[in-house]
Amino acid sequence: MRLISFWGKGGVGKTTCSAALAVGLSEVRGERVLLLTTDLTPTLSDVLKVKMGSSPTRVDGYNNLYAMELDEATVIKKWKDRFGSEVYDVISSFLPVDESFMDYVAGAPGIAEQFILYLLYELFEDGSYDAIVWDTPASSSSLRLLRIEKELYEHMGDAIKLYLRLKGFLERMRSKDCDPLKLIGSWRKLAEDIFDMLASEYHEAYIVSTPEMIAYEISKRIREELSSFGIRVRGLIINKYLSNPCEGLEKIKRNQDDVIELFRKDFDSLRIIEYLDREILGREALLSFYRSLSI
Repeated sequence: MRLISFWGKGGVGKTTCSAALAVGLSEVRGERVLLLTTDLTPTLSDVLKVKMGSSPTRVDGYNNLYAMELDEATVIKKWKDRFGSEVYDVISSFLPVDESFMDYVAGAPGIAEQFILYLLYELFEDGSYDAIVWDTPASSSSLRLLRIEKELYEHMGDAIKLYLRLKGFLERMRSKDCDPLKLIGSWRKLAEDIFDMLASEYHEAYIVSTPEMIAYEISKRIREELSSFGIRVRGLIINKYLSNPCEGLEKIKRNQDDVIELFRKDFDSLRIIEYLDREILGREALLSFYRSLSI
């Protein structure tokens, strides 16, 4: 089983690359594929030209292809269903809050992005697919948040131990059905397991860019960020290249060529995809784009 992810700034074609690869693997190679977008303003259903839900659903008109598109409201609800009671047990053990406080926590910045990584890990561990193709958000910020979260759990455990000693609540805690320190430890372990999945040999990360200087700089930063988590970038896809520009666009092509030379110096594996004068929508267009990817 493989996890294949596409990273890059917004507007470079990550969703198109993700959808095309998923369609190619399922249609051409006959693999059972799950296509997952974790962009909270998703466009995947528009690219596939089908409706999809917030759980893995077989895509009509495609062979062996399943897809899952999440919006923020659905992710927050899923987070509350999975972690809400556990978080409440931890917080209520040392703060006077009621269960309505979880609505506030669920809406905190980063909660949705973090929970998406948990969902991805759960789907990967389930092993129901030959490949999961992951259309990531427009940056690697969710990974930074996960690292902060993992470190937070470590500090939370120490802080709660100190608090309990100072306030004399230890006996009260032992009498509870839930041990908050044990829960925090389990969350920290889950964060570590997600990191291990992303850094494993089963994960293939690709950066998608356009031949522009800003996209070049952002691509380098994304590679550095992924590398800091032990995630190796398998290749770079340069999209929207003007190979045969019409009159008046020659200067843009020269600028693109200069940027591509910079990419060649910094990245070992490069795939260049020509600019297309049509949108990539639907099965046949995606299959055609898949052949350009050569992944």
